[in-house]
Amino acid sequence: MPVYERVVPAKFADGGDPFMASMIQNYALEAKNEDGTPNGKFLMTEAITKHAAAEVLKTHKKLEGKDLEEYMSQYFARTWQHFDVTHDGLVGVDVMPQFMRFLASDQALEL
Repeated sequence: MPVYERVVPAKFADGGDPFMASMIQNYALEAKNEDGTPNGKFLMTEAITKHAAAEVLKTHKKLEGKDLEEYMSQYFARTWQHFDVTHDGLVGVDVMPQFMRFLASDQALEL
């Protein structure tokens, strides 16, 4: 059985977009073709997105501990519902910049 090796799309790799490269490399799940081979489409579950969002809020909004918990409790679910338009529990990794800015209530957030 071949070893799975995640390939970050060229437009995000090599410094092109460090935020997206991180989302793909560290968080996203890669969808598969019918034969089980990876198809290059990267998706985020609610749980994975919640973990990534906590890291973004910690590093970019300086939220930690109880402040982070309260913020996530108040804003994460509604942000997830806004982006999970098909209600299938998945969103494309390509919307993560918009998701994080919406969650942070900061459209100018540098990611």
